[in-house]
Amino acid sequence: MKRSIIIILIISLLLVPFPVQAAEPNTIPGNESFTGGAFIPSDAPEITGTTGIVMDMDTGDILYEKDCHRRAEPASTTKLLTAILAVDNLNPSDLITVKDGALEGISYDAVRIWLSPGETMPVSDLLYALLLPSANDAANVLAMAVAGTVPSFVVKMNETAEALGCKDTHFTNANGLPDPQHYTTAYDMALIARAAYSRSRIRDVLATPAYWIPATNMAEERELWTTNYLLYDVTDVYYDACTGGKTGYTEEAGNCMVAFAEKYGRRLVSVVFHCPGPNDRFIDSKALLEFCFEEYHRIHPLEGFTLSGQNDKDANDPVSGTSGEGTSGTSETGTSDKGSTGTSGLSTAVLGNYYARLPHALPEYSVDTSLSIYARSSVAAGDIQKEITLKLDKYKGTAGEVKLTYLNRALATIPILMDRTRLDEDLETLAAMEAGTIRPRGDGNAELPATRSEILRSVLEESIPRLMFCILAAALLVVGTVIIAHFRRKRRVRISRYFGDGPVAAVDPEAAAAEEERKKAREALRRLEDSGVGTPRPKPAPGEKHPTDDGIVDSGERVPRHSVKPVKEPDTTKQPESTKKPESTKQPESTKKPVSTKQPETIDDIEDSGEKSAKRSRIPSTKEKLRKKRPAESIDDITDEG
Repeated sequence: MKRSIIIILIISLLLVPFPVQAAEPNTIPGNESFTGGAFIPSDAPEITGTTGIVMDMDTGDILYEKDCHRRAEPASTTKLLTAILAVDNLNPSDLITVKDGALEGISYDAVRIWLSPGETMPVSDLLYALLLPSANDAANVLAMAVAGTVPSFVVKMNETAEALGCKDTHFTNANGLPDPQHYTTAYDMALIARAAYSRSRIRDVLATPAYWIPATNMAEERELWTTNYLLYDVTDVYYDACTGGKTGYTEEAGNCMVAFAEKYGRRLVSVVFHCPGPNDRFIDSKALLEFCFEEYHRIHPLEGFTLSGQNDKDANDPVSGTSGEGTSGTSETGTSDKGSTGTSGLSTAVLGNYYARLPHALPEYSVDTSLSIYARSSVAAGDIQKEITLKLDKYKGTAGEVKLTYLNRALATIPILMDRTRLDEDLETLAAMEAGTIRPRGDGNAELPATRSEILRSVLEESIPRLMFCILAAALLVVGTVIIAHFRRKRRVRISRYFGDGPVAAVDPEAAAAEEERKKAREALRRLEDSGVGTPRPKPAPGEKHPTDDGIVDSGERVPRHSVKPVKEPDTTKQPESTKKPESTKQPESTKKPVSTKQPETIDDIEDSGEKSAKRSRIPSTKEKLRKKRPAESIDDITDEG
């Protein structure tokens, strides 16, 4: 019952119109939007990597993706997350001493700068060793400096990845060496790379082609070169827009690449995994970045757009169905080549007179014009159609919305915000005024009466929909409760029909057998009395229990002994009137024994009352006189005399 009521309440709450966020824009007009599946523009370059993505680092927009949610081993691109934790928890000038356990798990042929236990090096130099040549020993040293042990550092890595929004990432080490449980996706790595690029210290290191580590207490000067060939102008894959990157390679992961680039005031990051050749990762990254820079641009479709600045040449023309606060669903649309709405008389006839019946200040309307969306380079801001829909929503505090479309494709929906501060102040003043008071309108065009009835009517127009909804919800709740109670009652009736009104008590076999024996004995006595053979027992004195034939105190029940022989059933047929024995003569009062005023009539009544009395007084027969001379000792004697 409680569960049913809770379900009905939840359904009722779901029907309440709560505020809803505006729809997210489709940032790729003319192409399929990114929804988690493969999104490859028809003219995008083909890549050799099995998975890839291009993301705007400032807005998070996806410009290209190929199976970006497919799991892949990241190899040394893992070190970008290691660098994030090192920068956030250590100072660049901190001196780190290499511990003995820092070099465990690193094979001889893995990339390293050959750090030795006991060697001391600043954090800044370890960062260059981590990101330029991708030294695995530097990764472990930084991990132990941050968390004490590598496993503890790995826990922090996974927590940070989850905080950045990664949905399918799990790391088991700080350097990216092969492990079946060490994986990520192109999308998750783009989020990590975006976070790394936001740290200026990491950004500076990634943009450095070469670096020299000064001599330490245990080693000479070390020369470091980046593995990102996009930064070298002497290579065939040089890309002048590239501002940094991180490579990775293992036999299991293949050739991986994270590349950063800036151009036209935009910052993009590309990720490609599992490329077949070492140069393929650079070719794929360069092709994707250049394609997205040249074929996409960011536009501001609402730049210069205002509601109050619309065409008011027909401001005095009436707009049907737009007077009063209760207006909803009325829309006036129109577009121009410059991107401004050409709705006739919109601002004055509709927005300006939204509350024209009462003399008070008008609400202030505004639209957020800072929206920017990505579009193909051939699409200009003026090509985006704007459609205004007027619909008052008191829950969201909006008066409508502006819908942006391109070639009949919805791009974004921008709400028309409504500021009621001055309006509410005037309404409070009007409510306190006496009926019939006249106050000039704010625009000075007319004087209108502000009566209490008008204010009450406007308040009722707002409250009636809510009241009706509450009544409907309460009615649904009551009906649902009644229906559920009805079915529960029918179910109980069906159960009681088959199983009784309550639980069935357990049956003791021995007690049942004893009860059956007692029933048989009582039946035998009843037959004897009906045949006139039974001898009534005298009534015991008050407070005294009469002993039975065998000397046992009578408890009100007949329990035959096990030695009783089967009783031969006498003929119970009714005797004719001529054979009936005459009733006994009335005895003198002096010889009568005191008897109770009401005697039981049958053996059942005798047992229920706990007394022994004669069925009725009658003249004893000759056989009975003989029996009185020798009274029966027990039920066995009665049975034998038959």
